[in-house]
Amino acid sequence: MIMNRYLYSLRNYHAIRNAEIAVDGLTVLAGINGCGKSTLSKWLYYLVNGVNGLERYLYQEYLNDIQELVRGFDMARRGMDRDVDAGSLTYFRQAQVRIRRFRYGETEGTEGRDEVLELFTQVLTRFCEMLKAYLKGPSSFVRKERVLNYLAIWLTEEELTDEDHIERIVDDFYHGSMQEARDLRNRYRQTLENRTSESFFSLVSHRFGIRDKRPDDIQLEEDGVGLFHEGTVGSLYGLERAIYVDTPMAVSEENDSENPFWSDLQDILLRESDDGQTGSDAVRKITLRIRKLLGGDVRVEDNDFDQKELHYVRQDGLNIRLEDTATGFKSFSYILRLLDNGYINSRTLLLIDEPEAHLHPQWIVEFAHILVLLNKNVGVKVMVASHNPDMVAAIQSIACKEELLDRTRFYLAMPSDNGLTYDYKDLGQNIEEIFKSFNMAYRKIEQYGKPGL
Repeated sequence: MIMNRYLYSLRNYHAIRNAEIAVDGLTVLAGINGCGKSTLSKWLYYLVNGVNGLERYLYQEYLNDIQELVRGFDMARRGMDRDVDAGSLTYFRQAQVRIRRFRYGETEGTEGRDEVLELFTQVLTRFCEMLKAYLKGPSSFVRKERVLNYLAIWLTEEELTDEDHIERIVDDFYHGSMQEARDLRNRYRQTLENRTSESFFSLVSHRFGIRDKRPDDIQLEEDGVGLFHEGTVGSLYGLERAIYVDTPMAVSEENDSENPFWSDLQDILLRESDDGQTGSDAVRKITLRIRKLLGGDVRVEDNDFDQKELHYVRQDGLNIRLEDTATGFKSFSYILRLLDNGYINSRTLLLIDEPEAHLHPQWIVEFAHILVLLNKNVGVKVMVASHNPDMVAAIQSIACKEELLDRTRFYLAMPSDNGLTYDYKDLGQNIEEIFKSFNMAYRKIEQYGKPGL
């Protein structure tokens, strides 16, 4: 199995002064709360999914812009007489739905045709015909003026009595709108071709709802080649997606669907089999192990409202929604489901924050074992942020036994001189310093507690 090597760096951003993280197999980040571990995971998620989805995201923005133009026609139509075009009541709304259903790769690049622009032309033509009929009709000047002002067309009452003038004005509106649509298409194609870092970060910020300013010093190298080079963004060959699990509670009805990590995770968990390694012996062995731990299976079923949802089905037939199970069940269930549908494969980067938070100590070790096996047998790259000594020790010990220690690395966030920012120290395979930091808790117990009880 060929393993691409990645070096991820982030500097002078929030709590992070310097982090240079190798992501070759199993990577463990340790440090106190507020040292930037989640920030590192989030921005790595943005980079991987942003660059792999760049073309699709740009295309979606283009569709949204075209759809907004059509929505403007629909808004103007609502101010016109109903008898101008009886069929227009639903026409423009249907056109917007049709635009939303265009998919990247299906409407671009086929013999130079642009079906989106073609559809827009049809819609605009119908709207302009309707507008001409309305302006030549019996409605009052005040009503006509209101519609025209919305369209940024200004005519006097006298001009509205001249049918030739109406024809010219509406034809000008047609050509102006067509030019606006072509400009949107050309901007989309130019942005796609140029792939500037600036446009990339702007798109990523919009796609993932990032409110903070982007880091000035961030880089992801694949086999020694940087993703960002001379103001442009390249491609990743060895990574297809990043999956970020910051809490096992991500797939709950109560959770905010606007959170990009939760909504993206929900989406892929409910999908059916992707082009992955679902049929491999390695995957079957891991999924069998998880099913034994859970004493059951995880399935996608329809609820009473014909919506897809995850269910836990116990060996004795008990069937309940996954979100109603114990939190620890969810951690393993997500891994199981993503293996079943192929979204965890050799081209996946799995990012997990504090997987131990809701697990029994025994299950902490089991979870660590699963992570090691995912990397060894499936090729999944894993980056874990952990506060737990059992999790850290288990990963190291199991990786050693599975002869995987050479691609397992541990990092510890060390406070800088100012005590406010952190440098991530590469510990290699040695976890001694991490345990020293954990032992501070025991010293606090000795300080605050009463000995001899």
